[in-house]
Amino acid sequence: MLKATLEEYCDSISYILSKASIDEALINKPGNASRVKDITSVNFSDILYSALLMKRYYKEACKRKFDKKYESLYDLLYYAIVKSKELNINFSIFGTSMQLLPIAYSSSYSLSDTLLKASQVILSLNNKDSYFFSLALRELNLSYLGKMEVMDYRELEKYTLYDIFLKSSEIDSAVRNMVLNYRYSLEVIEEIKNKGLEEGVLYSFIKILCEVPDGLILRKYGAYTAIRVSQLACSILKNYSLRRIKDFDDFLVKNRYNPGSTADIIATGIGLYYLDEWYKKNSLGYTSTLQRGCDRFS
Repeated sequence: MLKATLEEYCDSISYILSKASIDEALINKPGNASRVKDITSVNFSDILYSALLMKRYYKEACKRKFDKKYESLYDLLYYAIVKSKELNINFSIFGTSMQLLPIAYSSSYSLSDTLLKASQVILSLNNKDSYFFSLALRELNLSYLGKMEVMDYRELEKYTLYDIFLKSSEIDSAVRNMVLNYRYSLEVIEEIKNKGLEEGVLYSFIKILCEVPDGLILRKYGAYTAIRVSQLACSILKNYSLRRIKDFDDFLVKNRYNPGSTADIIATGIGLYYLDEWYKKNSLGYTSTLQRGCDRFS
């Protein structure tokens, strides 16, 4: 058993969260980059390199919950993107990192307690978080950012990041997942438990895409296309087969429709599933470590 220190605890948490992005990409899903295909905007290797890079920043978020001096959380996302440019990495897990940073910060004794604390963290996200979030968006320089935008991203620091997330949740499925206390990612956990990792991930991907139009497709191509893709996912659920999923994948790739926000929800769900399993086996070994320190959000 490793010595129960905060360093070791946060190292485990950050490994789990980084691994979630890698495992999400290993499973071939319609319209997404995976180990069997690259897509126009994302290579499989981009996801792997981005996940490896984020481990450092998830670990820092985990350690920060015991340190009063930090007044923001999303500076870590900005720093990660800056570092990715230095290392010539096409940072490809923005939506996943956005969702998992509050989880890393809130890591606790159990998944239920982690999610409770993460919901409080999200509610407390402030103007400094907005400032760094806007810097992160500028660094990414996404061509589709202005499409269907609910706020001018160049002026985000005028609002708290929670207010921005609340407004953006109207059109962005990944953000909606966060403000609804990770509702869709919790569905992923149940499907993995019932069907196993690969089948559970694939089924929950189709299911969630049916439930909520993909935020990335909506931003890039508009509401009509996002709803159409969502309806196609619903039709697959009614007559579920791997052949129909393959046809759906071909359609999405041909038209460059990447359900990236749905993939981010899935990766977050995989991370929560792994955390739940880890907490059940290991959290007691870190009881004394987790009882010290104080939380800036309390």
